[in-house]
Amino acid sequence: MYKYSFKGQVHTARDFYEARNKAGLPLSDTFQSVSHFVVRFWQWDEAERNYGVEILNPPGHQIFNAYDEAVVCYNTLVEFFADEIKEDIKLELVHFHLGEIYDLESTILCPPVHTWEW
Repeated sequence: MYKYSFKGQVHTARDFYEARNKAGLPLSDTFQSVSHFVVRFWQWDEAERNYGVEILNPPGHQIFNAYDEAVVCYNTLVEFFADEIKEDIKLELVHFHLGEIYDLESTILCPPVHTWEW
């Protein structure tokens, strides 16, 4: 079962296609379904003890037809997004090709610890 978070609530679906439709985020007509790249965010699932809940809220789950665009998005988020989060998040860049998922990049983003918090 696929778990996803949308607007702060966790839901389940068969896959991310069903999840996007349930969340009101259907794929556009320009989307190339045979081969595409996805920048994904995952939050920690306490019951499963892993990063098993995908975040569909922006900037999570961004889909690209071109690898170059996906890598720019991924690298930008790695560099700048940690300042905006309040809990650890797993960031992934994956390639969907003919129904298979291939992991390309993955990193855990942690919220910053400022000196004034000590």
